[in-house]
Amino acid sequence: MDVEQKGNGATQEKRAADPGDEAAAAKLWAVYISEAEKYDKGLVESWKSDMQGMLIFAGLFSASLTAFLIESYKTLNVDSGDATVQLLARISHQLEGSADGSTLPIPSPLSFTPTTASVVCNALWFISLGLSLSCALIATLLDQWARDFLHRSEIRSAPFIRARIFSYLYYGLKRFHMHTVVEIIPLLLHASLFLFFSGLVAFLIPISRIMTIIAALILLIVIVTYSVLTLLPLQYFDCPYRTPLSGGVWRLFRSYKWIWAQSTSKLTLSDETMVETMTHRAVEDSTERTIRDGRALVWTVKSLADDSELEPFVEGIPDVLWGLSGYPVPVFRGSVGPQYGQRYSYTDHIRELVNNPDVRLCDRIESHLRSCDTGLLSAETRKRRLIASYKALWAIATLFHPKQFPTQPPLNFSQWKRFFKMEEDSDVLHYSVSAQALMQWNCANALETRSLELLDYLVKCRIDLEQGHEPDKRPIISILKEFLLNGDYHAERVVQSNLTIQSILEIESLINNIRYNTRLHYLTRAARLDSEPYQWRENHDLVSLPSFKFSKQEQPLGYTLDDIVEEQIQKLNTRNCVWIDTIIRDLYCSYTPDGPTVIPAGMIQYLNERTEIDQSFWFDCAARLLSNFPTTLSMFSSGFYVTEDQLLSALWRLTSSSHHPGFDRSAIYSSVLEEVANLGVSAISISVTALVKNKLYDSLAWGATDENWLSRFNHPLLPAETAVAAQPGLVVVDQDNIIINPAQQIMWNRINEGMVALLAEFIELCSLEPFPYKAVETLQHIGRYTPPTSVHDVHQNRLAQGIGKLCESPRGAEVLLTVASLYILTPYAEEGEYFMPSQEAGLKPWLTSSHARSTIKATFSAYAETLSTDTLSDSESASLLLRLRQFIERLDSLHPADEPVPSMPGSFALYFLQNNADTVPDIEEDENEDSSGSLEVNEG
Repeated sequence: MDVEQKGNGATQEKRAADPGDEAAAAKLWAVYISEAEKYDKGLVESWKSDMQGMLIFAGLFSASLTAFLIESYKTLNVDSGDATVQLLARISHQLEGSADGSTLPIPSPLSFTPTTASVVCNALWFISLGLSLSCALIATLLDQWARDFLHRSEIRSAPFIRARIFSYLYYGLKRFHMHTVVEIIPLLLHASLFLFFSGLVAFLIPISRIMTIIAALILLIVIVTYSVLTLLPLQYFDCPYRTPLSGGVWRLFRSYKWIWAQSTSKLTLSDETMVETMTHRAVEDSTERTIRDGRALVWTVKSLADDSELEPFVEGIPDVLWGLSGYPVPVFRGSVGPQYGQRYSYTDHIRELVNNPDVRLCDRIESHLRSCDTGLLSAETRKRRLIASYKALWAIATLFHPKQFPTQPPLNFSQWKRFFKMEEDSDVLHYSVSAQALMQWNCANALETRSLELLDYLVKCRIDLEQGHEPDKRPIISILKEFLLNGDYHAERVVQSNLTIQSILEIESLINNIRYNTRLHYLTRAARLDSEPYQWRENHDLVSLPSFKFSKQEQPLGYTLDDIVEEQIQKLNTRNCVWIDTIIRDLYCSYTPDGPTVIPAGMIQYLNERTEIDQSFWFDCAARLLSNFPTTLSMFSSGFYVTEDQLLSALWRLTSSSHHPGFDRSAIYSSVLEEVANLGVSAISISVTALVKNKLYDSLAWGATDENWLSRFNHPLLPAETAVAAQPGLVVVDQDNIIINPAQQIMWNRINEGMVALLAEFIELCSLEPFPYKAVETLQHIGRYTPPTSVHDVHQNRLAQGIGKLCESPRGAEVLLTVASLYILTPYAEEGEYFMPSQEAGLKPWLTSSHARSTIKATFSAYAETLSTDTLSDSESASLLLRLRQFIERLDSLHPADEPVPSMPGSFALYFLQNNADTVPDIEEDENEDSSGSLEVNEG
């Protein structure tokens, strides 16, 4: 144990003596020195200044007191004048006796005893003089000690040595209670003063009663005042008055409360000093603190004389109003992003600075912006000042936004023209675009009532002009001057010329432009930036909240979209410009007329040339684009602005997107399919037709209900030959006696059979000319659905023949690779039954036609031989070869020739039919009923 302790001690000693450790900690000690030096120097300098003042007061007081003592100490001895009078009296008595021959007795000398008042007065004054001189002496010594403390703390330059000297000397101050000594010195001086006044009263008692009363009143007033100054800071912690006794009384008061709390079994009080309690009261949340903060900020802005002093304050405004908060906030598109949002602690204070007529913060910021146009600032300083000002203006504009503060009226920024100057510096433009858009939005909201008044008045003016009367222009001029964009120009035109119908139309156009298109202007400007605008997500949501409707004008929207896509499409594909994608989506969704209309050329170009389109685009725009494609396709023959291939490739991009319809769009897809058929046959139209049919199948499934599924069973898109029979009135009861109608599942199986037919049709076309547009991608989309449970032999054989023809086609090998990976063939590549997560019964192999199986087997065998001759180093090729061999082995093993597979009405229904056969009512099929009836013949 001792050896271990010695070993540890040696290790510790070695570590302490290691100079490398000390050098490594130099930066840490440097930080300590910086903070300790500021604290210690401030403490010592305050002591020195206090001691100098006390030395001056003690010197003057001692001199004054000495003058009083020169007179008062004489009252302690026999007065020489009285002794002379007594001696002359004795001589006079002796002379009288000698004159008449009588002998008089010699009177004994009078004994002298000083008066009580004299003794008390001199005692008090001499004590007062001693305390005053002692105070001067201690103050002199303390001044010397302070200088010595600073000197000894700076005798070494190494950081860790200076740091340890600082801590050594400071904790020495605390150990020997130097703070207490400093507090005792003014206490001694105050006691000396009180003793002087008390002695003065005693001195005046034998002299004059009136003067004694006056001196006593003065002493009483001083004592009462001193007591009040001692106790006042104990009740009011912001009180600037205190005495050396205040700290002692506070400690005594706290001790009494602590004893009382202990005796009553209450919680123990915290041992706070007066300074700590004052600090706590100053920072605690309260109405008084809010008022104090507001006054302090108002005084601060008033005291900032020039722009250089105002700049730091302006730079701090955005961080005060916006930043990371303690709670997650919903951000763009409803997702929960970083905890960034509005801060509310200082919103009222900043709003007061804006509205205060003595401060006018917005005026100060506009003046701050004007200083950037003087040419006196360097480029870097000018840029920094502009950015800081626009960030502050953006934050201030949010304080008057109805989404953030519904009770606050919008602030009209139109009177400050410099706010809306178009900046040329691209670095500044990112900030000015956001700030100006939000300020213009506030202006439009603030002027909404006035603009409606003006529009109503313009209608009356137009009526007056049509009737030949001259309308009054003054209301128009007064309202126009309140508006931001070109208001003064139009007002001047109205003043200088007569009011006409044309000028009224121009004014109405101006007002509507301000009211409607603030957001459009912002999105257009933001789309042309090189990087994301300042506070893009927050600003997008704020500007997207209108108090009035948007102006939906088709032609301006088309031109705007065309220009944005033309300019930014290359940037979108090479950089992460999410905000431009958002702008394109919002422009199309927000400003496109609600009814059917022609899709702008910019959107067609965006669909064709944008390499990666986010899912949110399809979620927001797919329905509107799809509903507008029939109109766009129908107008193509009348000289459209894009080529047929561009239009169809955009439609292919739309229909190949992975968005799910979620509801019935069969009517729209049928219209699109009809318009595509009118364009003629081409490589693109083949693929587009396949994808539209595929989406139409999806829509039929989503639109199928218990009431209408039977009518959809015979939809023209579904193949005439089917292995799935309709089951009207089919009722299935499970083991818990719950009635289940499997109509929708039967419809799904019917649709799956139609998708197999569509797949067979498209594979056939892939072996012909023209070769379909993006055949592989199209095939992947239409072949990724659930494997069917029952398919008519006609479709099985057609699918097999189409796969067989791919080997003979020049480009068939491109598609054959995808065919081998089709989702519907999964049951032949997986061991056991194939289960879907949402299905309760396993899906069995569905190729019941021996001819189809043999054709597919032969095709896959030939294709496998082709793969085996190539190198199999690629893992994908090896995996594909394994899948093909599984197909070849399992195609016949799962369907023995002597056990034909019966057709099934659907896996879901079959599962319950097999388990509840006795509960299902008999259903008769009528082979002669037409397609509009309730039955379809099972031709399988």
